[in-house]
This record gives sequence, C-alpha cells and structure tokens, in this order.
Amino acid sequence: MRYKAGSVRLSRIETDNEKYRITTREDVKSLVESIEMAGLINPPLLLPENNNTYIVVSGFRRVNACSRLGWDRMAARLLAPDTPPVQCGLAAVADNCSQRELNLIETSRAVNLLSGSIADDKVVVAMAAKAGLPVAMSILPKVRALCSLPMPLQQGIIDATLSLPMAERLQRMSAEDAREAFDLFCEIRAGLNVQREILDNAEESARREGVRLKDILRSDAVLQIRASDEADRSRKTGQVRKLFKEWRYPALSAAEETFKRRLSSLSLGRDMKLVPPAGFEGPDYSLSLKFNSLEQLQKHKDVIDRLLNGDILRKILD
Repeated sequence: MRYKAGSVRLSRIETDNEKYRITTREDVKSLVESIEMAGLINPPLLLPENNNTYIVVSGFRRVNACSRLGWDRMAARLLAPDTPPVQCGLAAVADNCSQRELNLIETSRAVNLLSGSIADDKVVVAMAAKAGLPVAMSILPKVRALCSLPMPLQQGIIDATLSLPMAERLQRMSAEDAREAFDLFCEIRAGLNVQREILDNAEESARREGVRLKDILRSDAVLQIRASDEADRSRKTGQVRKLFKEWRYPALSAAEETFKRRLSSLSLGRDMKLVPPAGFEGPDYSLSLKFNSLEQLQKHKDVIDRLLNGDILRKILD
C-alpha cells in the first residue's frame, strides 16, 4: 500500500467521517498522557479528499488525543488519493488488530467494512484472516448483523452485559420489549444462562396472561425488587429468578416451598441430604449420608429412626 509521511493541520481532518472507524473506545485520557510524554509514535493513516481535506482510515483516537493537546498540526501517513476502498478497509482492520484483540462490535464493524467492497463471504473471511482477524464462516452473518443492533444493545455487548446469543434474541423482539429486557440485564448483570432462564419464564408468563413482555418486566413486583436499596446485585438476581419461576410454574414453586419448609423441620444436619425427584414429577426420593466413623453412622441411624417414627417425612412422601 502506497503512503507517504507528512504533516497535516488538524482542522483539515474530517473527524466526523467515520466510514473506516473500527474502535469502540472513546476515552483518550491515557493516550493523551502517553503522547504528551513520549510523542506521537504511530501516526494515523489518512486518505486525502477532493476538497483538500482528509478522512481517517485508522487512528481516530490518536487524532482526538492530539486535538485535546491543542496541537495545530500532526504527523500522519498519507495514502494516495486513488487508494481503493478495499485497501483502506484492510489497512484499518490490520492496524486495529495489531494493537489489541477486537471486541464483538469492533469485529462486526471490521467485517462490514470489508463486506462493503467484497461480495464473496469466503473472500471476506480470507482477507480478514490476512489482516489479523480470524472469523469463522459459520458465524459471519451473525457477527455482521451486530452493527444493525440499536446502540444500547451494542453497548451492552461491548460492556459484556449481553452475549452474542442474547443480543440476537433481543434483536428479534419489539424495540420496547428488548429495551425492558436489556435494562433489567444491565441492572442485575447475570450470566447468559440466568438471562436465558429469566427471559424464558417471563415470555411464557406473558403469553399465558395475554400481555406484552414489557408489562411483565415492568410489573410492580419486579420494580419493587429492582428499587430495593437493601439487596445487592446477586440477591436481586436471585429474587428476580425466583419471581419469574413462580409466575411460570406456580404449582411447582408451591411444592418446592412446601418441601423446603418441611425439610428444615427435619433437622437432618449437614452430613445427611434428602433430595426430591426432579420437578417433583416422580415418587422417588433419595437420602445421602456422609460419615467417617461408626459412631457417626450410628447417629445417622438414630436420625433415620426419628424420621420413620415421625409425621413430617410421611407428609413429604405423600
């Protein structure tokens, strides 16, 4: 790729033209401090425009940092005006990949940048790999679609609030439903499996009640949990999970609560466990014991005798 070293006025750089922008990072404080101390080590890559201005191909944060420092001019690598867009795209991807591992949104931007000039997905994958960005053909359409998500959802992916599967699921919802789910997930910061469980139970409850998902997610009971100042994030997550599970499976939730209450009354101790059938859908319970001596085993026998002669275990089994 042809370029020459030069110096340009910052006023001639069109920073609002983000055609080739890949980075999602906005903060430049540390970069300002670095450039102020050591100078601009890696000048940005600029493409001349017909109106005697330049657009940034790579180095948006560097241009911003130099502007923050009050510089009038800055060193730059100047591409030839006739550089093809595909070459500019490859240069932008390669420069970003050489500095760090790209997040999912940055990867999506990079893929879309290359796809704008390359029609064949196989060629896109091959060119991305050469630029230092390995992307599997199987997930290329999913990654490419991330750039079409609303900005709050994109930010959720950047912040690791949302995973790719959950972002795709929210994308299929109405904007209002997706926004309510996203706001909830931002607040409780649960992992993918917990998010999936909450959303499954909430959607099923909404279908059964004949209401919108957003109405379930903003119900008084949910808002009360979210507004609580006494519960930390982990506890709020547990309360939200429990609430939606109770709404979706009221009979099962009632059975679980009854079992927990009666189990507590048995006073089994920490070395003896009574386990109910999965989903309370079968008749078989299991009792496990842990012991390291005959004396401890005898104590377990005494507890079992007490259980057999009492009413609580009989009520559990009935």
